[in-house]
Amino acid sequence: MTRPTFLGFETGRKGLAVAQKGLDITGHNLMNVNTPGYTRQRVDQVSVSAYGKSSRYGGTKVDFAGQGVDITGIYQTRNAYLDRRFREEYSDTSYYDQKLSILGDISAVVDEMAETGGGLMKAVNTISSALQGLTTDKATDRSYANILRTAFQGMVQTLHEYDNKLTKVANQQKYDLTISIDEVNRKLKEVAGLNRQIMDEVAVDTSDKGFYGPNELLDSRNLLLDELAQFANLDVVEQEDGTVTVSMGGHVVVSGDESDKLQYMEFSDGGVSLAWNSSGKEVNFTTGSLQASIEMINGRGPNLQTKHDSPEKGVPYYKDQLDTFARTFANVMNNILPSKLTDQGEPDSIEYKQLVGAVITNEAGKQVVTTQPGHVTAGNITISEEWASELEYLFPSSSSATNSQYFTKMNTMLTTNTTTEFYTNGQKFSGSFRDFVTDIYDTCVGEESYYMGRKEASAAITDQLLDERDDVSAVSKDEETTNMMMYQRYFQAVSRMMTTMDEALDVVINKMGLVGRS
Repeated sequence: MTRPTFLGFETGRKGLAVAQKGLDITGHNLMNVNTPGYTRQRVDQVSVSAYGKSSRYGGTKVDFAGQGVDITGIYQTRNAYLDRRFREEYSDTSYYDQKLSILGDISAVVDEMAETGGGLMKAVNTISSALQGLTTDKATDRSYANILRTAFQGMVQTLHEYDNKLTKVANQQKYDLTISIDEVNRKLKEVAGLNRQIMDEVAVDTSDKGFYGPNELLDSRNLLLDELAQFANLDVVEQEDGTVTVSMGGHVVVSGDESDKLQYMEFSDGGVSLAWNSSGKEVNFTTGSLQASIEMINGRGPNLQTKHDSPEKGVPYYKDQLDTFARTFANVMNNILPSKLTDQGEPDSIEYKQLVGAVITNEAGKQVVTTQPGHVTAGNITISEEWASELEYLFPSSSSATNSQYFTKMNTMLTTNTTTEFYTNGQKFSGSFRDFVTDIYDTCVGEESYYMGRKEASAAITDQLLDERDDVSAVSKDEETTNMMMYQRYFQAVSRMMTTMDEALDVVINKMGLVGRS
């Protein structure tokens, strides 16, 4: 049995090529240690087979055994399971984080309302102080009447202010939602574009060599998929042609080089919704920042009013609470002072002085003030036209002693433990006005605490999964330095082997058989 004379050199040449490529890839990894989304690469090495495909595991070609090493491709060290789990948990974390962010904006308003030194609580206390002045012998004094009217106007302005602040929170979230939708649509289009590039460049080999794709394009696509996971629950399926099929909320959004789009819809009642451009059907997300935004923008609480309402306690829920406060305040204040009293201080009729009303638009399109029940909200509450034009309207009698008892009753109804019923979309709260404001604040604090706990728990799992994925895919400087030393020694050893073979052949060819020559 013979072997080719230069087979050893060919084996060495292949070894040098593998060692050189190993050094190249190791250096490439180190250069990209801080590149976002980069996945470390490895040289996939196999022993060169001496047999053809038809006789892979048997044959007589022993002569060609020992041909060294070859490279089948450069692969990425990724774990599909960790990718999927990370994206699932990242969606949940983003969902809780977005809810917490919006609740923070709401809390900034509600917290200010409940402070003892400001907000609605201060407005209640200011009215109480003014009423206390009218419970003495000043119950017919114009100056004290003016103080009370000013206090009522302060309450009106406070309710307007907080209603406006909550409206701004909702509008800001709607604007942010449109920005997020544009970002999602752009990323989906980019994924589809990368699918096309990868499909064009990849060579799918069905043999035992495996799949080797354009790694940098795969990194770019994986980074986009990670970023998309924060917006909604994502499902990614790899295809044989190198592309991925992406679904969001159970709807296919990327298939091959085609992508779908999200559409933003806003309704007359202030609610919002998202739909797919291809079908017009509303999205069916269960997690992610988009779902959190929709729930908080539409969140009316447990008693839903429209089909777009969410059972979450979002901006509409707290606006409804403010409306309930304003409506109940108007109902109580408008049903205490009799329109007229007898000489004995008893009501002369069942009619009451209307102190609080609402600014509405009549059929002619003109803004007017009405004191009819049911029209008052935090955004349109005002003092009545009668009281605004005449201070003495406040006094049912010309006697301070007679009026005093009714101002005392007003103060009692407003500030003490006298039970008042507050109805909000079917929900009932019993307590004082102070208690109701405190309950609004406590509800918001409780929601914040709940979602903070959920976010921290989900974020801990997300970080753990990210660390596990980085252990597989991220570049380790120590490991790459070790690999560089290994390939360098590998290169030196193969070089030395080829030098030795060259010297041996030089002796065989040029020096053997020269003995005895003259």
